[in-house]
Amino acid sequence: MHHGKHVRRLNRTSAHRKAMLRNMVSALIKHERIETTLPKAKELKKIADKMITIGKKGDFNAKRSAMAYLREHGTTIPILFDTLAPRFANRNGGYTRIQRIGQRYGDNAPMAVIEYIDGKNDLKKEFVTKQIAHAMSPASGKPIPNMSVEDILAGKGEVLGGNKFQRDLKKLQNSSNAASLKTDIEAQLAKLSEQMSSAKL
Repeated sequence: MHHGKHVRRLNRTSAHRKAMLRNMVSALIKHERIETTLPKAKELKKIADKMITIGKKGDFNAKRSAMAYLREHGTTIPILFDTLAPRFANRNGGYTRIQRIGQRYGDNAPMAVIEYIDGKNDLKKEFVTKQIAHAMSPASGKPIPNMSVEDILAGKGEVLGGNKFQRDLKKLQNSSNAASLKTDIEAQLAKLSEQMSSAKL
């Protein structure tokens, strides 16, 4: 019977597809974010989440399973077991995020970024940080009145409006990134003020 056999074939033979996905998940673990086509990202998401589950087990058999699948063992195995697995110790799934980034020039293929969430360069963190910093700077034309970074992170008042932004901010406040969020916002504010002063000169 042909039950349970449906996968995206990605216009490749099975051997080529498996080798490609092994390379991609190894690159994702190594860099925590890669850019690829949307169908590939959706197939990669399943494998990337399974690798975190293996990493969270942390025993000898788990390491053997990871080494049997991943490339570049000297780099990927320590990152998986010592960095990513502890980061998601209290999370029960949903370790990756796929963000569409438009169409590829040439063949118009849908492109996406796939990343492990709560990393140093988390896309949502970067977006929220820049949006808060822009709203708080005089360059926006409408700076937030009497509102500090601490007030925003504490959830006081309507910051920028928009349900999506509020949801993203709440997720970041509850994640492991919350401690560094204030520093990143202040760094973005300093960058904006520097750009304004250089523009005036």
